[in-house]
Amino acid sequence: MILDRLRNRPGAGRFASAFSSRLGSAVLSFVVLLVASHALSTQEYGLYVFLFSIGSALGLIFVLGQQILVVKHYRSGVGLDHQGNKALLRVNTLWLILGVGTLIAASIVGFLIRGRLPAPYDQIYVALIFAAVYAVSEYLQNYFRIHGRINLSLTPREIAWRIASAVVLASLAAAGVLYGGAEAFWAVTLLLAAATAYQMRHFVRDEGVAFLGRSGRTDRVTRRQWRKESYYFIANNILNSASAYLETIVIGAALGLDQAAFYFVALRIAMFLTLPVAAIDTVGIPMIAARFQAEDVAGAQRLVGRLSFASFAISLTGALCLAIVGNYVLVLFNAEFAQHHDVLIALCLSAVSIAFFGPGSWLLMIGGGERYFLIGRSILFVFYLGLLYGLARLDGLMGIAIAGLLMNVSSNLIATVWVMRRWRIDNMATAFLKPFLLFDGRRERRHVQKSVAVDRRIALTEGNGEASA
Repeated sequence: MILDRLRNRPGAGRFASAFSSRLGSAVLSFVVLLVASHALSTQEYGLYVFLFSIGSALGLIFVLGQQILVVKHYRSGVGLDHQGNKALLRVNTLWLILGVGTLIAASIVGFLIRGRLPAPYDQIYVALIFAAVYAVSEYLQNYFRIHGRINLSLTPREIAWRIASAVVLASLAAAGVLYGGAEAFWAVTLLLAAATAYQMRHFVRDEGVAFLGRSGRTDRVTRRQWRKESYYFIANNILNSASAYLETIVIGAALGLDQAAFYFVALRIAMFLTLPVAAIDTVGIPMIAARFQAEDVAGAQRLVGRLSFASFAISLTGALCLAIVGNYVLVLFNAEFAQHHDVLIALCLSAVSIAFFGPGSWLLMIGGGERYFLIGRSILFVFYLGLLYGLARLDGLMGIAIAGLLMNVSSNLIATVWVMRRWRIDNMATAFLKPFLLFDGRRERRHVQKSVAVDRRIALTEGNGEASA
């Protein structure tokens, strides 16, 4: 009976697939970090994670907001618009060419002047090449998830790339030819390029390249609107990248690569707790967007409430487990890391706070609140930089972790306020409990009936689209 109910729930299979892929990704990321930590000295491992943090941060920035623009405007299934899709893909491609071209040009300059730069900055050009590949990969992940093709969205980068990275790094270390962090980073960069090329081949096969010509033209008003949105998305991506990687980069530059090595490991361990949120972002956001397009706000609220509560419950349970076994996990990488177990706990609290607020920031971005979010987060970021500097001087690594926690909570709070005002939706985990505390039987039945009808219509449309594909 339970299996029958799951089969009848649109997106349930895709959500399970996304969650399992994200779980596999996190486990494999852990394995890659573990292999690298044993294959390299602490200092060289610090260089590896320093370059990785810079490359990932720049990759998220120089995708130039197109991964959000395509999720917001591409029509797959409900409200399918072939002409509008072609125009959107053309705009996406032009922006990506600009972003990737800038990174490649900067990497060439960095290579030419590397002899004049002190370590570790003489290896920055490698991070720029990685960033260019990562930007394309980030866009393709979001493109394929719109179509419900979760395996093609996640498997190449989240699974295949990480498996290959672990195997190659271990093999190079065993052969005695893994000389340092820069060489290790070159290896994972080339492997990511191969995984991205596989996704690109499928993209070209599905869409072709005709959209780059006249068939992808659109009116000036639409282009101006998309350009304006892209600027906001770029600015927000800068803040997202800073939130995700700035702390590790600052630690590497100011406190030493060995400290950056620990912090990066602890941060990645804590990010296990955000797996449910990643699954929501991958599958839930297109489902929620489809309900908004169908004007089913009640159905969207029910879906958001369930997903947020589930992600928070799983994340909190994981945090409690890490509070107990975190020391042993850190020792697997380096015995000296265990002395900073308290920093890991603080990072876990930050991850749990992200899970509590669910998909709030995504709801804001697809709902037109990017300007509000940018202004709010920019103000917060100024205070965050002050906190980062002050708390780092006061309490070192723990101070940096606390600054990150406060930034995450504040950023999610301002997103929640906008979502409540714009959509009349509560995206926090506690929203799931409200129907049980304040139950209105007739209203709930009407909401359920309307949501079921929308679910069936979305499932039928997506099914027709997949069949035609």
